[in-house]
Amino acid sequence: MAKRILLPVERTTEMEFALRVTRMIALESGGVVRLLAVIPIPEPVCNRRGYVVLTIDQQIDRLALATLDELRRMAAVDLDGVPVETSVIFGDRAVEIGLEAECFNADLVVMPFDVLRVSALRAEPTA
Repeated sequence: MAKRILLPVERTTEMEFALRVTRMIALESGGVVRLLAVIPIPEPVCNRRGYVVLTIDQQIDRLALATLDELRRMAAVDLDGVPVETSVIFGDRAVEIGLEAECFNADLVVMPFDVLRVSALRAEPTA
């Protein structure tokens, strides 16, 4: 069974379902869940004169703290009774999920899926 479960967090309606499935799997297997948020690297914020008013580092610090709070709230509400770790990473989503799965030694990566995207794929005619 899956002892180390990686769940990349998305802001979609399917995320709630992915959290329920992940909780069920973790409870049955006695596993630990790592909630992963991958955020694109922000650009510096400049004023009209071109002066930097918010550096990349400042934005990363602010975003990381806010996202960690969100992940902790998500863990407390949706993954009650399951050991949870949280991780916030900045970079390309696909690359960082792969690296995190390898570093975490994940047995399972739970990816929320887009029902509309799956329906559209099924509707496409094949040649």
